[in-house]
Amino acid sequence: MRLKPEKVEYLAGKVTTSLKSLKRIEMVGTAEQVSGAVRRVILEDLRREDELEKEAEAILRQHQQHIMMRALSYSTLLQKTKKELARQKKIVL
Repeated sequence: MRLKPEKVEYLAGKVTTSLKSLKRIEMVGTAEQVSGAVRRVILEDLRREDELEKEAEAILRQHQQHIMMRALSYSTLLQKTKKELARQKKIVL
């Protein structure tokens, strides 16, 4: 799933604000530093999901003739393959 940079910034800000409002944690850095760290985590997660999708697409390309012969839904197979790869690699989508 692709997010625009503005959306990533927004989400990082919301997470930082939520963390800041919790009384159980103490922020060691500034809000900007925490927001930057959250942004990096979000971007890394998106990068891993992109890699997972590319791997799933490569697997489906190997079986493209079989998929076409049986008139199977490529998008459904892509999602199922991605979920299975994520499960094997212990990645939460």
